[in-house]
Amino acid sequence: MRAIIISLSLYCFCQNASGQVTGKVADSLQVPASKQLGQVVIRGSKPLFQQRAGGVVVNVQNSLLTKGSSVLQVLERSPGVVIDPRNNTIALNGKTGVMVMLDGKLIRLSIAQVVDLLNNMNADNIAQIELLSTPPANYDADGNAGLINIVTRKNKQKGTSGSLSMNSGYGKGEKAGLSMSLNYNRTKVNWYGSYVYTHEKTFGEMLAEGTENVLAIGGQTRFSYLGTSKPVTNYHNAIAGFNAILSPQITIDGSVNYTNSLNYSHHLNRGTYMMKPDSVLLFNSIINGRSSGQNVTGSLSMEKIIEKGEKISLGLDYIVYKSNGNTAVQSSFVDNHGNPAGTTDSLYAPLQRNFANTDINVKVAKLDYSKQFSPDWKLESGIKGTYTSNNGVSGIENLVGDQWVNPLPESGNLLIRETIAAAYLSVNIQPDSVTSLIVGARYEYSNNRAENEVNHSNTLNRNLSKLFPNIFFSRKLDGNTELQLSYTRRISRPSYNDLASYINYNDPVSVFTGNPLLKPGLTDNVKFAYNYRAYSFSLLASRDSDPIAQGQVVSGPSKQLVYISPQNISWQNNIILQANLPFRITDWWKMSYSFAGGWRKFRLDYTLVPVEKSYYSYTLNYNQSFALPRLFSLELSGYYNSLSYYGAQEIKGMGTVNMGIKKELGNNKGSFQLSVADVFRSLTYRSYIGRLTRDAFDSNVNLSYSSETSRFPVFRLVYSRSFGSNGVKNERRSDSGAKDERQRIGN
Repeated sequence: MRAIIISLSLYCFCQNASGQVTGKVADSLQVPASKQLGQVVIRGSKPLFQQRAGGVVVNVQNSLLTKGSSVLQVLERSPGVVIDPRNNTIALNGKTGVMVMLDGKLIRLSIAQVVDLLNNMNADNIAQIELLSTPPANYDADGNAGLINIVTRKNKQKGTSGSLSMNSGYGKGEKAGLSMSLNYNRTKVNWYGSYVYTHEKTFGEMLAEGTENVLAIGGQTRFSYLGTSKPVTNYHNAIAGFNAILSPQITIDGSVNYTNSLNYSHHLNRGTYMMKPDSVLLFNSIINGRSSGQNVTGSLSMEKIIEKGEKISLGLDYIVYKSNGNTAVQSSFVDNHGNPAGTTDSLYAPLQRNFANTDINVKVAKLDYSKQFSPDWKLESGIKGTYTSNNGVSGIENLVGDQWVNPLPESGNLLIRETIAAAYLSVNIQPDSVTSLIVGARYEYSNNRAENEVNHSNTLNRNLSKLFPNIFFSRKLDGNTELQLSYTRRISRPSYNDLASYINYNDPVSVFTGNPLLKPGLTDNVKFAYNYRAYSFSLLASRDSDPIAQGQVVSGPSKQLVYISPQNISWQNNIILQANLPFRITDWWKMSYSFAGGWRKFRLDYTLVPVEKSYYSYTLNYNQSFALPRLFSLELSGYYNSLSYYGAQEIKGMGTVNMGIKKELGNNKGSFQLSVADVFRSLTYRSYIGRLTRDAFDSNVNLSYSSETSRFPVFRLVYSRSFGSNGVKNERRSDSGAKDERQRIGN
């Protein structure tokens, strides 16, 4: 009976004057008059963090800080997740080879685009975030660090219902947002839709100081570089879909998801470059950019129950992604006598423009079959095909006279095609009531082909075929204790533009580019877990071959410039301890602590001097919630990430504290929430280049990135309310079609 009560969020039964029970389930409940109660209120909620077989589940709506937050901010507060805004990376348990899914579909964008998408995505309509360090075989093998699956909220109540949320806030810039959802659910058909709008003006500051040997400005130099940015984002997302039960055996689902974002950026940069004996170069620039992105995903799926315990499902997805970005750079580069430095055909010309346009189409088809042969064993299998085409153009141009001239090689019209064919088989065996064994394998074949549409030359043609085994064993020792043991193999494929030789402007002496020689990274994971009641502990050992690190400093085609590109780390070994510890101090005070940390060792070969490094690092997340009188509640949360390494960069430890307070208005009139992000203004990211080993430019550089909240905490006020029917749940609602697509599109 306890499990049933916990699953209920709020039910109230009342006895009217005639003795009949009224309320949310009055039509389906008959209680003898002598045993009826005047009023019964049953409240239950899931914990914020839950341990599952494949990893940790974050019940997003159980945090007061969720309303008005972006999905990226919620992720940043999740166990074992580290977000680095300087490199646009997401790390899970200290590893950056993470793939992100939305409702089981891979988001096939570059990691920088994924970070931008999640930063714009409102968390109001998110139900859960699954942090899957050891996913089973029916998931794609992409993501050597695991998968992050973002699960949207789905209203399964009968009748007409909906929700409304509005928020506004301020830090170093204004913020505002609106979220609406509507659900019309009858016995056999459910129509649903939602709309989210977000406006965000923020702030960032980058300080770089140190020494570097750069031929573009004459050799060894000491420099100080300060850049400030004030980006503005306007984001729209609309979803419409349906679920229909055609017969007791057949269910179909369909949906359309449309996203539109428009971003403006304004950067001010100032730099001083000092060279022996007394030469000084001064750099000033104003960079104004405008970028837009549109993403449309159409999904259709059907599930047929052949007989009891046997079913087949078909899923189809079509994804279109378009982005356009243009940046204008107006700069001056003069020596200490006021004379212009360089020439108009160099990278530091007075007037420049940077363009980057991407057009991506993804087609996915998936067929799954499962059969329960007996109470002791079950078979799951499936096939999946994904075809992606990516047409990208990018480059830098200088204004020489009245002509725009390209001083550096560019990608041109680069067309990249990728085909992935996959098949999986998984057997679930239960020899007794307390033991479970899942043995599975996934085979994937991929072909990547890149062609320059200007000269029609093949610049890349790569085939890869791999088998990815998966084993999961669990045994319950008693009603409170469970042991788990698992093994998985995974892969991290380079994104399309990771492989492309594009050029994007960074500063007068450095550019961003891809790496056509980048190899996919492979990982073997072994995990042992021990769960006692709500407490969970696990030990994860992994070996990574050729993991990918973004934003590394290397030499390139032009010896005059510094190139920033993704590189393969030779190998990395990890032994990680994870723990989730929830505590209930009193009926009104709950707390939860999560820890992920341990020993790591890696080797770098792409630097001028190869190096091996071993170190210890950890991440700590904490959350405390208080139920206060008069329908008030309070939440304190935060995290701390210790010193770590990302490629050749040493990253200093940092952490933050957040706070939120909520007031329920009662009588279903909604609630107000006030949240404060980074209460102590501690979100400053510091890293160092050149401490670990010597690179191609003899770099010895200190980097410091200050986020908006390091200047002023972000205050946000949210009003939210649900309305309409609150009847019993539908008995059936199938998952949407192909269960894993969309991530490595590239920019």
